Amino acid sequence: MGQPVISKIPSYQLEGEGERVLNKRKLDEMVRQVTGGSEDALTPEVEEAMLSLADEFVDTVITSACKLAKLRESTHLEIRDLQLVLERNYNIRIPGYSSDEIRTVRRVHPAPGWTQKMNAVQAAKVMGGKTDI
Repeated sequence: MGQPVISKIPSYQLEGEGERVLNKRKLDEMVRQVTGGSEDALTPEVEEAMLSLADEFVDTVITSACKLAKLRESTHLEIRDLQLVLERNYNIRIPGYSSDEIRTVRRVHPAPGWTQKMNAVQAAKVMGGKTDI
């Protein structure tokens, strides 16, 4: 009777340093891949800013995906929740996962000329209906 009904799930340990999503070694590795192997490409301030940016990005994506899962009335976060957030908000596609289930809806922005013509038609309708005889 003294034991809790639900046992506490062990927390996930990140490979980063402490609470970081990305560690300095991995960041240096990625920078070397992009720059072609040059050493010390980032100053310590920029390095810290990049690590913070990665943490904030992951936190934002996971928070948004959790909100989507909650809207679906699900107790589990699924890959499609993350996929939807990444595709809609950041235009990032996850390779290896089919996006057939997720239909991206893009708003159609009419050309300015069409908008002007439609405004002129609406104005003509209003003016035509208010003529005094």
